[in-house]
Amino acid sequence: MVQKPNQRGATRESIKATKHHWPTRRSFSPTKYFRQHQETLTESFMRLVSYPLASIMTVMVIAIALSLPGGLYVLLKNVQSVTDQWEQQSVITLYLFSNLEDTQALALSHRLSALDNVASVEYISKEEGLRYFEQSSGYEQIMSSLPENPLPIVLRVIPTLTVDVNTLASLQALRDQLAAQKEVEYAELDAQWLQRLANILSFGQRFVYALSVLLIVAVFLIVGNTIRMAVESRRDEVLVMKLVGATDAYIRRPFLYMGLWFGLLGGLFASLCILLLSWWVSAPAERLIELYQSGFQLQTFNADEIILCLTISALVGVVGAWIAVSRHISNIELQ
Repeated sequence: MVQKPNQRGATRESIKATKHHWPTRRSFSPTKYFRQHQETLTESFMRLVSYPLASIMTVMVIAIALSLPGGLYVLLKNVQSVTDQWEQQSVITLYLFSNLEDTQALALSHRLSALDNVASVEYISKEEGLRYFEQSSGYEQIMSSLPENPLPIVLRVIPTLTVDVNTLASLQALRDQLAAQKEVEYAELDAQWLQRLANILSFGQRFVYALSVLLIVAVFLIVGNTIRMAVESRRDEVLVMKLVGATDAYIRRPFLYMGLWFGLLGGLFASLCILLLSWWVSAPAERLIELYQSGFQLQTFNADEIILCLTISALVGVVGAWIAVSRHISNIELQ
């Protein structure tokens, strides 16, 4: 009885026999090398097009994951722009003791004006304060029925420092210095709210950074899982390429370009989502700005930020694909 040869083994042996015909570094040609990369880039894109539903779903998930931190970044940028426009001269209001004489208050006013970190001092007498309060509150009859003026003398001290988050400590120190004067009952710094706003912005920035890291990790997992399934679906092709002597770098190449396409398309759609969202909220935002008579302009992604978003998304896609395909290819052994 004649035993038939093992066709599968013969095929494997014939493939192994051709291993020495695989291109080596001695036959390296820059033109051919770049042409191979161009062909692989086109082929990887056509593979995405051949599975439109799965590719679109993966790209949109990546876009949503990237648009969340991008949208929060645009929000923080607009809030920071508003606070920059609010930087102006601060005022420290000094409320003097009610039994203080005008001469003593005037002497204190001249003494404070001589300080280096004080630009000017505005003196508001009891009568001026009462008239302003009656005009602003509408309680003229009630105030006129009082036996005496209950309002104290007020000094409005304008420091030489402008209000920003970097000068709050100096302004607070000046307020404490003025509050220590024996004629002053209470000192109020009207820029203290800026410290609260600075703390809120700092919290928001850290929150955006933490969320960005988490969502970038999510993109890594999405791209890695997609590339892993792509490698598994082409397992036989990868096995044959290994049999004929292809290096791991050559086998990785189409999958890395696939990750590049996923990252670029995800970043592009994320940028479009942020631009569309900014356009959608621009009309009510402009109406709100007009109510406050502000010259603030709503900001969105500019060209540099779009390029940065595409670069980060492409890098994340390539790195995620490289990690996934390297681990999966190493597990494919020749049978």
